[in-house]
Order: sequence, then structure tokens, then C-alpha cells
Amino acid sequence: MGVIGGRAHINGVTFATNTHVVRGRLSKGMISIRVRRLPGIRIFMLMDKISFVRGISSLLKLDIKLFLCVILFLVIPWDWLFPVTDFWGFNSGWKNIAAYCFVFLILVVSLRRLWQFHGAEHKAYNIYVSGGELSLKSVRGASRISEHCGTNLAVLAIPIVLLLSFTNLALPLIMIALAISYEIFNRGFRKFRLRPVKFVAGMIQKYIVTVEPTDEQILLSTATLTKAMEYS
Repeated sequence: MGVIGGRAHINGVTFATNTHVVRGRLSKGMISIRVRRLPGIRIFMLMDKISFVRGISSLLKLDIKLFLCVILFLVIPWDWLFPVTDFWGFNSGWKNIAAYCFVFLILVVSLRRLWQFHGAEHKAYNIYVSGGELSLKSVRGASRISEHCGTNLAVLAIPIVLLLSFTNLALPLIMIALAISYEIFNRGFRKFRLRPVKFVAGMIQKYIVTVEPTDEQILLSTATLTKAMEYS
């Protein structure tokens, strides 16, 4: 597929190809679309060929700023902010996951508009991958659950983080887990149908990280995706 994926923002959506990033914004009922050519395309092409690195390449294509924010989030000393005594029997892996879940729940409650755009992005992308027409009617009736959503990677990454937490690796465990999860997702998710992962990720998407979008948000998502298809 020419369009490799998308992501949602508070005020719009982004879809990316291997060469361009297309950002759509909705402000006071007005749609604006901005196209940006990826810098260092040759570097991205090289990263895409390397196992356990191409997942990072995909994140960078969608949003370099988001990637840097994720890195910042991972280096925050959560053990200091949310201390857990050994009385509870938690190791560092469990404490990190508890901290991430706490922040995640805050975001779920406070960012309803973001989840609406997330739902619009999923609906439009599902029609795109199925080869359907990107019309308001067809996109509105599409599912908010996407097998291409990063939620699938997160669900795969959690048990991997727990396993890695018993090792003495000095590297960021989440980044390693996401790299491994991307390879599992890329190579075996559809072939072997990891049903428990698909089920859990689907429930999270349906009830937590997506909300039914408005027609305006759907129109923005379809317009942005249609523009991205021109550069695929």
C-alpha cells in the first residue's frame, strides 16, 4: 500500500507515505491540508530494510516530534515519581507499566476530541485498505477497529517488557519491546492470527482510544487520506 499509516491529533489527522507526510487540520469548520516531503528519504529507505529498526522508521515518518516525545516519556524517572515499595512485590517492569497506565488513563478521560479523530482516521484507513470508495457514507459505516493500529503493538509489547524486566539490559525496555513487537506484527500477526492480541487490542480501540467521529471529522480524514494517496 502506498499510504503506510496514520495518526490522530487534537485538531486533525496525519497520513504518511514513504516519501511524504500529509497533515489535515480542522479549525472552526474549515479544513486545511499541508503536505511535507520527508527529509533524509534515503536514510528511511535504509532503515526500512533493517529488522528491528524499521519500526522506528515508521514512527519517525508519522511524526518526528511525537517520536521525540515518546523518548522523553521513556526517560522520565517514574520510579522516583511513583515509588512502589518492595512490600508489594513489584519489580521495575511492573512499576513502569503501572506508571504508563496511570498517565494513559488520564489521557483517555481528557482527550475525547483526539479519540474522535482517531476513530475518523481508522474508519478512512479501513476503507482504503479494503479498496472501497472514500465517501462520507462508506467511511461513516466503517469500523473504528483497525489491525494496523499501534494498539496492537502496545498489547504485544507489554508481556515482552515484563520478560525483559528480568534481564540486566541497560537499554530502554519499551523501545526494545516495540521493535520486537513490530517484527511479530509484521511477520506473523495476520499469518498466525494472534487472536488474544487482536481481541484485546480491538476492545481497547473500541471502548477506550477511539470515539465515534462527527461528519466534519470524517470529511477531514477522507480529504487528508485522498491527498496522501496522490503521493503514494
